[in-house]
Amino acid sequence: MTDERAVSTTVGFVTTLGVASILISGLLIAGGGFVDDQRERTIRSEMQVIGQQVASDIDATDRLVQTGESVSELRVTHQLPDRVTGAQYSIEVDNSGSQTRLKLSSDDPDVTVWVQFDAQTEVVGERFTGGDLVIRYADADLDGDLELEVTGR
Repeated sequence: MTDERAVSTTVGFVTTLGVASILISGLLIAGGGFVDDQRERTIRSEMQVIGQQVASDIDATDRLVQTGESVSELRVTHQLPDRVTGAQYSIEVDNSGSQTRLKLSSDDPDVTVWVQFDAQTEVVGERFTGGDLVIRYADADLDGDLELEVTGR
């Protein structure tokens, strides 16, 4: 006659360990998706705030230019964060539609935010990453007309 009492204890332990592993894995996978979604919403929110700040700076500079009697050059700087929630982001001026707007985007995760502003002066600029912002009223494209140039430092 063989004694099989130890076998049932071992099988019960292995079964419990397997079920616990499956439950923990499921929780980690579900929680990981939640963290990614929360991070994306946070990045979107931060970029929206930064975009509003840049748009406000552009509008304020435009008002200074419009009220100035003979402004030939004006320079406004603003310190922006280098990163949002640990992600690198970029800012660019988009003149392709009927309204000029800012496009803020990050690559990891892929988030894009559009912010419109209303400047009477033409606004130009190249894509730049976060950090120092410079808004300059000058002949940026050397066409003889003064415009607002939005760049990074």
